[in-house]
Amino acid sequence: MKLIIPIEPKPQSRPRAGRRGKHATVYEDGKMVAWRKKCTEFVRQNYDGPYFDGAIKVDMTFYIPAPKSMSEPPKSRSKAKKVQQYDDFINERIYVDKKPDLDNLEKAVYDSISKAGNIWTDDNIIVEHTTRKVYSPRPRIEIEVEEVG
Repeated sequence: MKLIIPIEPKPQSRPRAGRRGKHATVYEDGKMVAWRKKCTEFVRQNYDGPYFDGAIKVDMTFYIPAPKSMSEPPKSRSKAKKVQQYDDFINERIYVDKKPDLDNLEKAVYDSISKAGNIWTDDNIIVEHTTRKVYSPRPRIEIEVEEVG
């Protein structure tokens, strides 16, 4: 099963602690809540494949927007290295070796899919996974799920 989620990847944020009067409270970043809701709704409305309730393996690629220096088309007098870098960016051949961390990106997607309730019972059934992050002019998340055994 393959699913493309046309949403810019966002890493799972850490819960925040604060005070309301005399009481301590824990809350989550509003942008993260909105992102997960959007991702969950997309999965609910667009996935009609098999439901997994046994061991699975997941292959996931995060396509992340590139910095402006990489994503701008080179000028006509640009050096060959800049032209090659832009070509690699357009063809999604440059791995992201900076933040966000892969585990936080995965967590946000896995939680959203689990909440959608139409692909798998819970992300604890994932026994094997391969994940990568690549710069892309078209931010999205591609996920493939396969039964094991």
